[in-house]
Amino acid sequence: MGSAAFSLTSVDAPVCQYLELDVGPGPEAERLLSDEEHERAAQFRFAADRQRFVAAHVALRCALAAHTGESPEALRFTRSAFGKPSLSGWPRVRFSLSHSLGLGLLAIGERGPLGADVELLRPVPDALALAAQHFTDSENEALLALPAAEREHAFLTCWTRKEACLKAIGLGLIVPTERFEVGLEPDCRSVEVPVAGRILWLVLQPAPLRVDSVGAIAEWRQTHVRASVPGFAAQTCARSRSAERRAAPRVPQ
Repeated sequence: MGSAAFSLTSVDAPVCQYLELDVGPGPEAERLLSDEEHERAAQFRFAADRQRFVAAHVALRCALAAHTGESPEALRFTRSAFGKPSLSGWPRVRFSLSHSLGLGLLAIGERGPLGADVELLRPVPDALALAAQHFTDSENEALLALPAAEREHAFLTCWTRKEACLKAIGLGLIVPTERFEVGLEPDCRSVEVPVAGRILWLVLQPAPLRVDSVGAIAEWRQTHVRASVPGFAAQTCARSRSAERRAAPRVPQ
């Protein structure tokens, strides 16, 4: 019973890895990209942004090739009407790619649509103003109740959690972020997102721990469902997260 409950609230992403995007993949690796990817890279104004885009998409192709057994250069992608990419010929393979400056986050699974988001920790002087626009009332209350020194970290945590949910759904900004609750803590939970009279049920969990960033992974599991995280599952996930935090190595600054 316990393991079944936990499976209801865990994201299926056997591949979940960080990418160091300021390390260029090299000219040979760049040949793996499609003409469309090269065209998108060329649109970036700054060389650092172009390099990070290329590095991220080379890493994505290599990871998907390892997962599917295809060659990286043979992979083809399509995009939904709202821009969410999928892997042509592999309808069960789900993936999401995010980056924050030179740090990327990649998730791959085969159950529900995935969303990943990462943000490097940094000052956010307008955190309260942004939260007032994009967070729920209870999230805003929780943010205001924190000591000022903790608000930027909490803001970025909540922000990545909302972004991960939006990316999993793949509908872009037509879904108001202030209409669904994700919380300020990096916990595991179910999230109910109202869209066009329906309830989309997602599971949400933190990305692997790093001391220089915060991240989240979400998976869209069902529609027309109202459900809450089983108590056992929430406790199990909290214990798992606590153990991971104790064991995680520090990232060099």
